[in-house]
Amino acid sequence: MLGWIRRRLLWVIVLPLLAVGLYALAGFWWLPRFARAEATDYVRDELGKSLSLGELRFNPFTFRAEATALAIGEPASKAGAGAGQKPLVALRRLVVDFQVSSLWQGAWTFRDVTLEGPYVQAVVRPDGSLNLADLVPRKQDDSPPPDVLVEHLAVVDGVVDFADHSRRLQPSKRLAPIRFELRDFRTAPGNGKGGGFHLAAGGDQGERFDWRGQLSLRPFASSGELTAANLEVDTAYAFLSEALPFELHGGRFDVAGRYRFAAGTQAGTLLEASLSRAQASGVGVRVRDEERDAATLGRVTLEGARFSLGKREIVANTLRVGGLRSALTREANGTLSLQRLFPATPVTSAPPSASPSTPGPAWRFNLGEVAVEDAEIDVQDRAVRPASRFRLQALSASARGISLDMDRPVPLRAAATINGDTRLALEGEVVPASAAARLKLDLEGLPLRDVLAYLPAFPALELRSGTLSANGELTLPAAKSGVATLDFAGAGRIEGFSLLEHAGKRQVMAWDRVEISGLHYAQAPDRLEIARVLMRRPFAIVAIEPDRTVNLSRLFATPASASAPATTSGPPMAIRLDDLQIENGTMAFADTSMDPGFRADIAALRGHIRGLSTAASAQARVDLKGQVVNRFSPVEISGTLNPFAYDERTDLKMSFRNIDLPIFNPYSGRFAGYAIAKGKLSTELHYEIDHRKLEAAHHIVLDQLEWGDATDSQEKVSLPIRLATSLLKNRQGVIDLDLPVNGSLDDPTFRMWPIVWQVLKNILVKAVTAPFDFIGSLFKGAEQARYVDFAAGSSELGEPARTSLGALAKALAERPALRLDIPAGTALEGEAEAIAGQRLEAAMLAGRKGEPAAVEALEPGERVDLLEALYRQQLGHKPDIPEAAEEAGQEDQDRKARKAARQSAEAAWLRQALLPRYRPGADELAALGRSRANAVQEALLASGDVDPTRVFIDAAKGPAAHEGGGARLELGLE
Repeated sequence: MLGWIRRRLLWVIVLPLLAVGLYALAGFWWLPRFARAEATDYVRDELGKSLSLGELRFNPFTFRAEATALAIGEPASKAGAGAGQKPLVALRRLVVDFQVSSLWQGAWTFRDVTLEGPYVQAVVRPDGSLNLADLVPRKQDDSPPPDVLVEHLAVVDGVVDFADHSRRLQPSKRLAPIRFELRDFRTAPGNGKGGGFHLAAGGDQGERFDWRGQLSLRPFASSGELTAANLEVDTAYAFLSEALPFELHGGRFDVAGRYRFAAGTQAGTLLEASLSRAQASGVGVRVRDEERDAATLGRVTLEGARFSLGKREIVANTLRVGGLRSALTREANGTLSLQRLFPATPVTSAPPSASPSTPGPAWRFNLGEVAVEDAEIDVQDRAVRPASRFRLQALSASARGISLDMDRPVPLRAAATINGDTRLALEGEVVPASAAARLKLDLEGLPLRDVLAYLPAFPALELRSGTLSANGELTLPAAKSGVATLDFAGAGRIEGFSLLEHAGKRQVMAWDRVEISGLHYAQAPDRLEIARVLMRRPFAIVAIEPDRTVNLSRLFATPASASAPATTSGPPMAIRLDDLQIENGTMAFADTSMDPGFRADIAALRGHIRGLSTAASAQARVDLKGQVVNRFSPVEISGTLNPFAYDERTDLKMSFRNIDLPIFNPYSGRFAGYAIAKGKLSTELHYEIDHRKLEAAHHIVLDQLEWGDATDSQEKVSLPIRLATSLLKNRQGVIDLDLPVNGSLDDPTFRMWPIVWQVLKNILVKAVTAPFDFIGSLFKGAEQARYVDFAAGSSELGEPARTSLGALAKALAERPALRLDIPAGTALEGEAEAIAGQRLEAAMLAGRKGEPAAVEALEPGERVDLLEALYRQQLGHKPDIPEAAEEAGQEDQDRKARKAARQSAEAAWLRQALLPRYRPGADELAALGRSRANAVQEALLASGDVDPTRVFIDAAKGPAAHEGGGARLELGLE
């Protein structure tokens, strides 16, 4: 009985131990081998791949499993497979810690799952299929997933190689290292927000990815934050090249935002996203297959972007583009270079939909503002000749309220500088759908030479200078019949205008400033209306050429094009100018058919021309006044004309009074055979043109005419002119003549008798050749200031110089355009001796005791003593004075006289020996020159009436020698 009990007890102990042993043997040894075989067969049979495994370990007591060196790849039998081929997926080490308690808790619980060194090779094949799809089982299980709880999942040192062979550029990218962590993830429904996860990865070019948030499976939902930094634009473009019409190169971009997604909810699919930051920098945009960038973007920033699938809206606060650099070219055929960034694609009709979808609410898009900052665009226009180029710098532009409603006006603002100097600003509204716009324009300082190609061509003329400024409202109405019209209302001005003859470079027309107000320009039909034009200091010249034709007909001739077909561009532009006002103008007349040539100006021209118009029946009213030489020789011009058809109807009257006759000597010497010695001219001229037929009346009054010397002219009239003059003069010495001139403007030999003058030219010549004399004629004493004299070695102004400089200062104050040059060069070399003597005498007197006295007043013996003392002081030893030879006649002198002569000779020797010690250096002489110039400058500017910037110190010009050893400065006027 006892033995039986012992045997039963033994089995009770042995059997559990045996079961535990068999369980341990199955877990530790058999299960890894079984799992290896099953996994290998499954991968080979179900997936058609090969599986390699390192070690498999399983602890049946802790339910902890571990696998190493796992890899799935193409089987060796497949073409192209070899020892060096990378696997599709691989894993350096896998650790799974399963909770045994989950067997009776209803959820498969994994306390920890760790994947070390995972590797994935993802390839999109040329046909668009993904190689990883081969790892999906052929038989799909549609049953819901089991209830699984993963308390912690970690991926460490992961690597993903991705390549897209379906793209034109076949891009590839590696992400490494990849870290992923997931906590408290459960597949069962009702898991709240789901498990928290964090994914961090880096790219092979320094890219950084960070994704963290919550993830649930039932419902399938996720929310979180995503950040991508330092991403390469080249890489992104390689993957998106087919979706873009242009190429992107260089630069990097960053993206950061939040999202919320949920699928399978009662409200449908929920997808909302917002970008807290999206920025790119250094991006180049170029036309496909070209080597140079069409544009570069310094930085692009998108702020406040939001997307909502449920609300069907895309909203962003601001899109900013900074540092844009681009070149825009209009080719000869009118196409724009940037159009090539968006090549036209053939339009293909879409196949009919089998089941048309029910349209939902319209999508809403709104972009608060698009801003361009610090942009530079190089614009070239090759459609004109010569080709024009404009460089837009410091370009800033913004548009607000951009939406899908293309009929809603978009506020627009832009500003830029053109070619470094011109300022342009625009502000207003644009309607995208119709291209209608209403813009306020402000243009400042546009050189007319920059837009020369857009102005009418006159080959005989050369535009030297001129700047255009304008401000007003520019309106582009909605296009009708495919033709856009333009309307501008505002004001403008043209400054510094100068027009030259191309051949001789002679000025034809100029003005300081033209102000235009009440301007209105419109197209379709073209018309220009101006309320007022004010011309300040205009200049124009009418010249008779050597062949006796008028210069204007040649200069303003447009290029002939006999072979060009006739165009039907519509009627010419209608022009109307209500009031043309002229201030301080000059109308010049020149006759180069004379020998010598003749030139006279009507100066201080002022007045109005009212009612200018291109209308055939329009007649402008002229009321102008001016002067020849001065106000005592007035000129008046009045009447009516149409300058656009002057040869049809013109009626002008001109009067010239109190003109000195000698200015007409070129005419009198040629036609009368005598020069005019004295006399006055007053004349009234009346010109009527009716259909190119001219009738001119000249009422001429010559007062106190006196003839001078005879000439040898071959064209002089064969009449005794002196006798005729005596006969024509009345008792008051007046000749009253009526000289009618008739002819046709179609006659090439026809010319009118010129009644002009040259006094102003003479005054100008005098002013140029002797400016101080001219100034002195206006301001007494100013002519003496041309020369300023100084004593040798002195910079003190004498009273006469101060008086003349004061008069010159008054003259300069009244002539603000004049500039004065003061010589400030080094003092004369000859003055050095005088300065040395002055310094030596001062040193002698400084060592003398007693009453002050001049050196010349000292006895010879005292001079010798003082000089010897200075010699010992300067040279350090007693002077060795040579014995002076007696001059002829000294033997007859008494002893005292001979002694005095000897002492004078000794004093002269000592003086010559000491003078080099007191001689001024070059720097002192230069300082003396500057000091004298400063003294003159101080005297000129003392009153404060002269702008100091008009007085120049000329260090390159020095003084001239003057009597008494002094120096003379010659001032220069410009």
